[in-house]
Amino acid sequence: MSILNSIIQAILQSVFEILPLSESAHSSAFHEFAGRADGSVSALTGIIHIAIGVGIILATYNVFSKLTVEFFRTFSDIFKKNIKGSSKRPVRRFMYFTLVSFVPLLLWLIPFGDAGFLYTVLHRTSYNGTLLDEGIFLLITGGVVLAAARQLSLSRNDGDVNIGLAVFAGFICLFTVPVAGFSLIAVIFSMMVLLGVSRRPALRYALTVAAPILLVLGIVETCIGTSVGWIEGILGAVLGVVVSFVFVRVLRFIIKKGYYKYFGIYDMGVGVIIAVVGIFQLALN
Repeated sequence: MSILNSIIQAILQSVFEILPLSESAHSSAFHEFAGRADGSVSALTGIIHIAIGVGIILATYNVFSKLTVEFFRTFSDIFKKNIKGSSKRPVRRFMYFTLVSFVPLLLWLIPFGDAGFLYTVLHRTSYNGTLLDEGIFLLITGGVVLAAARQLSLSRNDGDVNIGLAVFAGFICLFTVPVAGFSLIAVIFSMMVLLGVSRRPALRYALTVAAPILLVLGIVETCIGTSVGWIEGILGAVLGVVVSFVFVRVLRFIIKKGYYKYFGIYDMGVGVIIAVVGIFQLALN
C-alpha cells in the first residue's frame, strides 16, 4: 500500500504543482478530511518537490543552461571589470532579475518569538482547524487565472520582465509558497500577463523562479519530514521528474490553445466548495 501511495502522491502532486490547480489547497483538503491536518510533513513530499524542480529544469533545459552559463560568466566579468557592459545582454538581465526575485524570500527568516519565523506563521494558516482560508486563497488564484486568460484572449502583450516586476514576483513567492490555496507558477505567470508581459517570457520566468524554490523547499522537507522507505522514495522521485517534465509541456499547450480559463473556473468552483466546508467547520467548532 505504501508503494501505491507513493505512486499516486507523486503523480497528483506533480500535476497539481505544475498546472494552475494549487497542490497545497488540495493537499490541505485531503489531510483535513483524512484527519491528518496537523501540519506535519513527510520526507516523500520533499523528495517529490525536488523531483518536480528537476523536471521543470529538464523541460526548460535551454533556458536553465543559458542562465547557468551567464551566472558563472558574471564572476569572470567582475574580475575583468566588465560587469556593466555584460548586463546589457538579454540573458544576463533575465538572470539578474531571477536572482532579484529570491531576495524578498529572506523575509521568511524574520523571527516571531514563540511562533517561529515568518514562514512558519504564514504556513500555519493551512492547518488552523478550518478550510476557509484555503478556499478563499483558491478563489483568489482562480480569479487571477481567469483574468490572465481574458487578457491573453483580448490582446497581444508585448512587454518583458523588468526589475520592478522581478521584485513583485519575489513578494508573490513570499506569500504563495507557505500559504495553501495559491499556485506558485500560475500566480506568477498570471500576474506577469496582467502587467503586460507577453506569454512566453511570463511562463519562462514563472518556471525559472519556481524550480529553485521547489528544490530548496524539497531539501528542507526531506531533512525534517518523517522518514520514507527507499523504494517509495525512488518511485516518487522518478515519477515526479517524468510527470512534471511532461506537464510543463502540457501547460504550454494549454496556454497556447486558450484552455487556461477552464482551470480558473475549476479553481473558483473548488474554492467555493472548500470555503463553504470551512464555514461549517467554524460553526461546528
